[in-house]
Amino acid sequence: MVNTSIQIAVLAGARAREIYVSAVPDVVQTPALQARAVYGELAALLEAEGARIFCERIFATAEAMPVVITERKVLLGDLDDGIAPTRIIVTPGQSGALACVQIHAIQCAQPPRKVRCGNNGHAGGRELRLGDDRWLMLSRHSADVEQTPRRQARLMFQEVADMLRATGTDMHSVARTWLWLDNICAWYGDLNAERTEFFQHVGLINTSNHRPRLPASTGIGLSPAGGGACAIDLIALPGAAQRIELLEAGGEQNSAFSYGSAFSRAAVAPMPGGATLFISGTAAIDRQGRSENLDDAQAQIDHTLNHVRALLAQVGCGDSQVLAALAYCKTPRVEQLFQSRRAALGWPVISMVGQVCRPELLFEVEVAAGPVNRDAAKDSTP
Repeated sequence: MVNTSIQIAVLAGARAREIYVSAVPDVVQTPALQARAVYGELAALLEAEGARIFCERIFATAEAMPVVITERKVLLGDLDDGIAPTRIIVTPGQSGALACVQIHAIQCAQPPRKVRCGNNGHAGGRELRLGDDRWLMLSRHSADVEQTPRRQARLMFQEVADMLRATGTDMHSVARTWLWLDNICAWYGDLNAERTEFFQHVGLINTSNHRPRLPASTGIGLSPAGGGACAIDLIALPGAAQRIELLEAGGEQNSAFSYGSAFSRAAVAPMPGGATLFISGTAAIDRQGRSENLDDAQAQIDHTLNHVRALLAQVGCGDSQVLAALAYCKTPRVEQLFQSRRAALGWPVISMVGQVCRPELLFEVEVAAGPVNRDAAKDSTP
């Protein structure tokens, strides 16, 4: 029998409950047995809560992924709405071939619906409507894998811009992105150049003295399943761009834009269950943008966690309000070091092996937390 570690955090509002679920098989077994255990428990949980999937991600090895997808389809049954999960390839770590499954689910009167895009009308995400409020989750959009990585990035950004336009909104409504990047260190400079050019094109960055409007983001060295150099997930709030509070700098770190990376350290967004803090992928980088504690994995982990906790405190959150966290570890040894610290954190957190954006960086973590003290967040925005 394969047991599963299920971590659950709930953000409950007047109109909806958001349920963040992280599922990790706690025994190294075959991918099929791991997937059956994980999705059996996830399906039972969703049914019991009357919740439906808003975002779903699977982190598994390339060999295991088709097996996991097959088991998922059988075990989810009618809970599978036809939106393919984001599928990310990992190196085997603490949990073996299936590193984890992460689900962000919604329980409310009207479940999320499919969003279709492109000339063929394929389902590319989900939309939740509560009264006049809307939330979009677009998942795993990528481009022609035969193109160069830089060209793929350009086409990827354009695709999501077109899809947002088709749903009646634009990039100004985007609070948070995730960039899944194959061989990240080989072309991260090109990715940053394309992102900056794209943000200039859509008006998030301009040549006047106005501050840029940059979504929070994670850019991590994990490959999209099916090949290709890059893929993107994002959360957007159509019609509510001005209600998204972007912290370009925050906690103990200055703006990443100052050294060429066009993202904010965090974003506070009015989500269905309450105001939520989305902390970007954070590593051991000091105020001047320099990597800290070279060749010292434990010190990098400690400094990274301190940076994240400083951001949490800045908007009135603590460890107990963390809803979900993903920890990216450059090697299995770094993952082991992080696991030795995990219990003391008290966060719902899952870890995996993945490359960080600089060769010398060994660890990165991202966090969602809530509810947020919105007044504190406004006061702290630079």
